[in-house]
Amino acid sequence: MSTQSELAAQKIEELIMNGEFPLGARINESALASRLGFGRASIREACHALVRVGLVEIVPNQGAFVKSLTLLEINQIFDIRACLGRLAGHQAAMSIEAVAIDRLRTLIRDMDEAAGARDSERYVELNLDFHDTLYTAANNPRLAELDRSLGKELRIYRRHGLAFGGGLAVSNQEHREIIASIEQGNCEMAGVQLERHIRSGKERFLNAMSATGRLVLHSEALLSIGSLPDVKAKKKA
Repeated sequence: MSTQSELAAQKIEELIMNGEFPLGARINESALASRLGFGRASIREACHALVRVGLVEIVPNQGAFVKSLTLLEINQIFDIRACLGRLAGHQAAMSIEAVAIDRLRTLIRDMDEAAGARDSERYVELNLDFHDTLYTAANNPRLAELDRSLGKELRIYRRHGLAFGGGLAVSNQEHREIIASIEQGNCEMAGVQLERHIRSGKERFLNAMSATGRLVLHSEALLSIGSLPDVKAKKKA
C-alpha cells in the first residue's frame, strides 16, 4: 500500500473511531477524497485496507460502508479476546517490570477520576492505554497486536457498554484485582482474572445495550435504533 493510502486509512479510521462516520454509514469516496486531500484511488485502497482490520465492508455495486457487527460476531470477538487475555495475564505476571506496574496503577487512579466524573469518553481512552500497557508487559508482541486488532472492531460499541449501569467503577475494580495478582507473581490467577474481566465486559456490554434500548436485533445485525442502516439488507437488494 502506498504512503498516501496508508495516511488516508489512518484518517478514515480516526473518523470511524470518533463516531463521525457512524456504524453502517456509506463512505463516499469522492467527497472524502476532496475533504482529506487524497486521490480517489488512495481512498479506495485505504478502504480495502480497513476491510482487512474489520472496520469497513465492501458491498458489491454499492461501495464501502462502516462495518456493523452481528451479535454472533460480537460474541465471538469477545470470546477470542478472553482466551488471549488468559495468556496475556499469565505472561505479564511472569515478566512485568516495576515501571509498568507504576504506569498501570496511575491509569487505575485516572480511571477512578473519570468514573467519578461519569466521563465515559476519557475512561475508554484510559482503559485502552491500560490494556495496551498490560499486553506490552506480557512481552509477546504478536499477542498484543492480535488483541489490538480485535479491539478496534469493538471500540465503538464498547463505549456504550462501559458507560451504563455502573460499568466504569466495576471495570476498574477488576483492573485492581488483576494488578494485585500480577504484583504477587500469581501467573495462574492473573490469567484467570484477565479472562474473567473480558468476559464480564461482554456481559456488561450486552446487558447495558439491551436495557437502554439502544440496540435491536434485525436480520442478525446489531443496529443502533434510528441511526444505522441495515447493510445486510443492502446486500440483498
